[in-house]
Amino acid sequence: MPRNPFGENGLSYTIDRSHAFSQWGLSMGSKASANLIGYSTAIIQAILYSTMGIFGKLLYATGLDSSQAMILRMGFTVVYLGALLLIWRKHRLFSRHKETYIQSAFFFLSAWIYLLAVQHMNAGLVTCIFYTFPAVVALLNTIVFKEKMTWRVVMALALSIIGIILISGILEPHAVFMEPLGVLFSVLACLSFAGYSVIIHVTSSEESSFTSTFTMSTVCLVASLVLFAPEVPGAFMGFDLYRFGIASGFAIIATILPIVLYIVAIKYIGSTKAAILSLIETPASLFLAWLILGETLSVIQLVGAVVIVASVLVITLKGKDTA
Repeated sequence: MPRNPFGENGLSYTIDRSHAFSQWGLSMGSKASANLIGYSTAIIQAILYSTMGIFGKLLYATGLDSSQAMILRMGFTVVYLGALLLIWRKHRLFSRHKETYIQSAFFFLSAWIYLLAVQHMNAGLVTCIFYTFPAVVALLNTIVFKEKMTWRVVMALALSIIGIILISGILEPHAVFMEPLGVLFSVLACLSFAGYSVIIHVTSSEESSFTSTFTMSTVCLVASLVLFAPEVPGAFMGFDLYRFGIASGFAIIATILPIVLYIVAIKYIGSTKAAILSLIETPASLFLAWLILGETLSVIQLVGAVVIVASVLVITLKGKDTA
C-alpha cells in the first residue's frame, strides 16, 4: 500500500491549517465590518447631534430659556421613544443595570453644568475646555481598561484639540474672558461627559442602546423637572404647532438618534475612537449654523474644521497601528 504523501497526520494537519486560515479570514472580515459600523455610526451621530444648537436657538426664538428647552427636549424624547418601545416590544423600557443609571447621571450633569459654564464664561473657551473630553476618555480607558495608546490615537487627539482651539474663536482679539467659576464648570462638564462615555464602554455590551437611551432620558427629565421646577409652566405656555414641531425634531433628530448611535459606536470601536470621531460635530454645527441661521464663519474657524476632519481621517483610514 503506498505511503500517505502527507505523512501519518499530514492530511489532518492540512485540513486543520485550512480551517485556521478560514477562521482567520472570517475574523478579519468581522473586524472590518465592526469598524465600518462603528465609524459610520460615530460620524452620523455627531452630525445629527450638531443640530442641537439649531433646534435650541429656534426654541429660544419662541421665548423659551435653556432650562425650558431642556424640559421639552427630554419630555418629548421620553414620549416618542417610550411609544416606540411599547409598540416594538423588543426591548424593555428601563434598564436593570445600576451602571446605566450612573451613566444617566453623568450625562445629565454634563448637560446642566455646561449651561452653567456658558453663563459664567465666554462660550468659545467653554467649548474649548469641554471638547478635550476625548483626551480624558483615552486616559481613563488606558488606566481602567488597559487600552493601548496607539500613535493614531495620539495624533488624532492632538489634531482635534488644535482644531477645537481654532473653531472656538478664542484666538480672536479680545475673545478670551477667563473666570475661575466658568473654568471650574467647564472642566466638570468635560469630566462628566468623559465619565458618561467610559461607562457606556461597560453598559453597551449588557443593555440595548434603546433601553439605555430611554432610561437616560427619563432620569434627565425627572432631574430637569426637579431642578427647573419654577420654569416648567413657562415651557408649555403659548404652546403651538410650530413649537411642537421644533421640540419633536429636537427629541428625534438631536437626542434619540445620536444617543442610540453613540452607544452603538462605542460597542463596536470603543469609547476612545468614538469620542474622537464625535468631534466632527463642531464643524458640522458651524456649517449648519451658517447654512440655516445665516451665522458667519471666519477663516480661522474654517481651518479648524479642516484640522478636525483630518483628525477623523487619521482614526478611520486603514493603516498599521503601533503602540
